[in-house]
Amino acid sequence: MKEPKTKVAPRPRGRPRSEHARQEILEAAYTLLRDKGFNAVGSHEIAQAAGVSSATLYRWWKSKEAILFDGCFERMKPILAIPETGSGLTRLRRYVLRAAEFLVSEEGAVMARVLTGIHEDERLRQAFLKRYVKHRRQIQRRIIEDAIASGELKSGTDPELLIDALTGPLFFRWLQGHAALDKAFAKNIFDKVIPGFQPR
Repeated sequence: MKEPKTKVAPRPRGRPRSEHARQEILEAAYTLLRDKGFNAVGSHEIAQAAGVSSATLYRWWKSKEAILFDGCFERMKPILAIPETGSGLTRLRRYVLRAAEFLVSEEGAVMARVLTGIHEDERLRQAFLKRYVKHRRQIQRRIIEDAIASGELKSGTDPELLIDALTGPLFFRWLQGHAALDKAFAKNIFDKVIPGFQPR
């Protein structure tokens, strides 16, 4: 069986060849994850799709799972980014609405594939928790702390409880599929939950 030919991509100006190859790998990993699912993708497929050797993959990553995680998270960064303008409550509301949009998008479906693929693997679940869940919650926590500091929320507000109260219902509808997850629902949750955390 012949080895797949290595695709030699032109070197972009201002970007080292190695970084270009790394981005090609991440994009290939995400595409395969989207099309095949977490467990069905092999490292050799990622290398072939990116036009690099398998040895190149392990220059940056220790495992196939690490490549898929990075490919997924790299794709999510611009989609989940929240502008740092406006008050704490304005940013928090924006975050909740963006979360609802994300969960029903193609990228949200890919995230569901990741969660399904790692469900039985405690090591991978902990890696996902550390690299994605805790990171996203930290962003929300900072926004809530800003809202507390500005007096928009009670001084005794528990950020962790508020995060769960705002985003828990979104994930529940996402996982159960029993009702529509849309902006109207996200807005309703925000408008009903926030008054309970505001000063009287």
